[in-house]
Amino acid sequence: MFSCEGDDDVVNDAEAIFRQEYFFYIVDQGISSMETRFKQLESYKDDFSFLFRIGKLTNIANTDLLKHYMDLQNRLTDGESKDIDALDLYAELIIFRLHVTENQTPLEVLSTVKNSNGSFPNINVMLRILLTIPVTSASAERSFSKLKIIKNYKKLSPQ
Repeated sequence: MFSCEGDDDVVNDAEAIFRQEYFFYIVDQGISSMETRFKQLESYKDDFSFLFRIGKLTNIANTDLLKHYMDLQNRLTDGESKDIDALDLYAELIIFRLHVTENQTPLEVLSTVKNSNGSFPNINVMLRILLTIPVTSASAERSFSKLKIIKNYKKLSPQ
């Protein structure tokens, strides 16, 4: 036998078997799932963070705005199909930012856009995407809920 090898211990304890074969696997899957979801949310934040306070876009330099819009257009493009046109969005927002205040939320701005009779189609699409993506994060909340159940079970089980 090599010095780095150890004897294979046969585990007869039911709790130890459960811990090795099920509990550790479930915890590992939960951690992996949360890491994936946090990476997705981080990507979402990188792409859309400049829109969270849409009223403050008047304080951002026009060249930076155009860069954000080009990045957003690339993110929302699939082959030949694209959800927004960056240059049109930029032109719309130059006009539209006169209609919003600094304290308005994206949801309030969306209702303003809807009342504009289709004058700002790219802003409308951009805001609807911004406001619907976080709904998909509910699965991350389910992961936390399952983790809480596991922690409670661990606390209640006799040591």
